[in-house]
Amino acid sequence: MARPKEQTERRKDLVQAAMDAIAVRGLSGLRLKDIAKEAGLSIGSVSYYYPEIEDLLVEAHREALERFYWNRVEHVDQCESAAEQIVVAIQEGIPDEPVTSDVRTLYELHTYAGRNPAHASMMTTLWDREVSLYERVIERGVGQGHFKPTHDLRVIAETAVALEDAFNLHLVSSNGAVTAKLARERLSSYLATALSCMIATQ
Repeated sequence: MARPKEQTERRKDLVQAAMDAIAVRGLSGLRLKDIAKEAGLSIGSVSYYYPEIEDLLVEAHREALERFYWNRVEHVDQCESAAEQIVVAIQEGIPDEPVTSDVRTLYELHTYAGRNPAHASMMTTLWDREVSLYERVIERGVGQGHFKPTHDLRVIAETAVALEDAFNLHLVSSNGAVTAKLARERLSSYLATALSCMIATQ
């Protein structure tokens, strides 16, 4: 039997393997052997650590959520000016193509939200965090004199996150009419109008 530390590392490897498999195959076509192949293990080894594949999917969802959100916060917080922070928030919220495995995992597993309370809870958590992040940046921008909101800050933040979700869904679904650059331009245009400011797009 593997030592506790080795078991923890093996579980981490399996979570990453699940995320990679989801990014390649999507959730509907995902099989246990796909995860085993990504991890370089047998199906039996995967089942030993995760007897129920649903438990592994929950862990993959949680890991993707945490990595995506805190990576975004880290990049935003590196900027002193809220005018720069809003640009970075947009960039990190709609990353360059190809869409990262974290983003693909999030949006694939979000589809489980209607059928599984654990996935629904994580979807709500990410929504609340991202809305709060935008609110924080906007409030800072108001204080620094960069932004003059045309309406309630919460509404602006919620709309920004909703637009991100909509565009990312199209990107994950490989909609050829939508690019990450186009999505960022449209979100930047909305925020520029809502905040009465200029926002540079990347």
